[in-house]
Amino acid sequence: MGGVGIRGIANIGVLKVLREQKVPIKRIVATGVNAVIAAHFGLGRDLDSLTERFTAFFAENHRYMWGLERLSGIPREAARREAGSIDYFLRQRLFCAVNMRRVSVLPGELVEDNLKVLFGDLTTDDLAIPVAICAIDLSTQEEVLLSGGLLRELVRVGIAFPGLFPPARMEGREYVSSVLYCELPLGRLTEADAPILAVDLPQVAGKHKPKSLLEVLARADEVRSQAVKEQLLEKKADIVIRLDGIRRFPWGGYRRIPQLIARAQEEFAEKLPHALAGITPPVLEES
Repeated sequence: MGGVGIRGIANIGVLKVLREQKVPIKRIVATGVNAVIAAHFGLGRDLDSLTERFTAFFAENHRYMWGLERLSGIPREAARREAGSIDYFLRQRLFCAVNMRRVSVLPGELVEDNLKVLFGDLTTDDLAIPVAICAIDLSTQEEVLLSGGLLRELVRVGIAFPGLFPPARMEGREYVSSVLYCELPLGRLTEADAPILAVDLPQVAGKHKPKSLLEVLARADEVRSQAVKEQLLEKKADIVIRLDGIRRFPWGGYRRIPQLIARAQEEFAEKLPHALAGITPPVLEES
């Protein structure tokens, strides 16, 4: 499970369908905000309560998460462009003078209390469904799958979004989320993991002409990320379900989280039976 920014929360709807239809899952592989969702689901917990927590968290922290334009020197006319592109958002903020000395826009402490409340001292041994988190090991600069230890630390690695949050430390090593490299964590999976179900949350590609070097860099990175994702989907995934109904949902649109989840749930429920027809054995690894 992947998806950039808040769009990844659509996978709550996906997991609701898998639970309702009693589809057996041998492991969930996640990155980004889906690290929280996967761990919560893997513990067998109610997903509606997680939806409420996400909505409340983003509403309470809106001024930190998405309201920094005036503090970071971003001109008002750029607001619409950055709202549609996480790459442009990060480049604008990180290239502004006020942020030049910062490792990240947001402090890691912003999420620590919530992770403690959600997962306490639970470990991966407490999971009913195994979970693996895809991340980048900063010491080796390689993509890795992590699947052991304290759940809150594992989740913290998954949401260590480069540029937004600082790297997360786990067992003496520093990691960041792999979501900017590729929003679907397929890179470390092999034929032994098959059959693999990948849930793709496509985005609308930018069509306007870049007006600055920052926009050129952002567009190039968007093209690169999309190309990596499509290549991995072709090579690694046995089943791909694209939720086209949420294509235009913005990466930071926290006010519409319930609608996002409901739309994803409806579309996934419609597409899943056709996708699973003839697949054996009936055990999936969700990515």
